[in-house]
Amino acid sequence: MKKIPITNYFLSLIIGLITVVLVFYIMDRYNNRLTEINFINEVKEADLDYYIAENNNVLIYMTSGKNSRTIDKEFKKYLKNRDIKEKIIYVNLNDVSATFKDKFGKKYVPLSASYKLYINDPTMIFIENGQIEYWLTDIKEFEQIKLFIERSNIK
Repeated sequence: MKKIPITNYFLSLIIGLITVVLVFYIMDRYNNRLTEINFINEVKEADLDYYIAENNNVLIYMTSGKNSRTIDKEFKKYLKNRDIKEKIIYVNLNDVSATFKDKFGKKYVPLSASYKLYINDPTMIFIENGQIEYWLTDIKEFEQIKLFIERSNIK
């Protein structure tokens, strides 16, 4: 029987490890591509305050993209033939700091309000004149977003 050199085992092990790492890397890239929302303008956390200050009426769609894939497809179709696309922005919850949700709520909830803002995945918020007028959280179907947009009266 022929003896197999030890170096062959090490090479096999290294090639196997590289293959496994490469598969996980490609899988991660593919999943991130699925969670990207490219039909609405994305505003980063650092620029959000400036954007809200410059625009009186803003609809903010916050999601990580993981829980909203089917909603996003219908949302994209809905916005395709409408002029309100520029009034809606997207905040990727994967890219925000751990304190973002609390800071955002404290900054934009009116002082006279008796409620606390809860941001879950996905959430839609309507801000008018720098304050949250109303929001929709834990969105399960696109029809909720459609009714929310109509209620906000964005034109």
